[in-house]
Amino acid sequence: MMDSSAELTRKIINLMQFARKAGKLIAGTDACLRELHSRGLRLIIIATDTAERSAARMEAAAEQNPATILRLGTQQELSAALGVPITGIYGITDKQFATRMLEYHSGIAKVEEPSANKST
Repeated sequence: MMDSSAELTRKIINLMQFARKAGKLIAGTDACLRELHSRGLRLIIIATDTAERSAARMEAAAEQNPATILRLGTQQELSAALGVPITGIYGITDKQFATRMLEYHSGIAKVEEPSANKST
């Protein structure tokens, strides 16, 4: 049985909590940009309610660097779960954490796609 979108989002947030405890999570736009330019970020997570200007800055910077971007959760939800001041931009520096989060996120995309053989 496939996990729901909410369950997969929760799993990603749990991994973000582990990454933070392991020192593999960067919080905040400026800190993420610095880490991105030094080629340290593997994954960028942008809250869905982040200001478009901040999101656009990260997306433009990510084009020059090998980091993938996910849009996930709200600033309040992510910041509260991670115990950090309110911010909408997070970076993951560890390849294994990033890979697992991307696997869960691809599961969210599959859950949200309408099923072709759905019966009513």
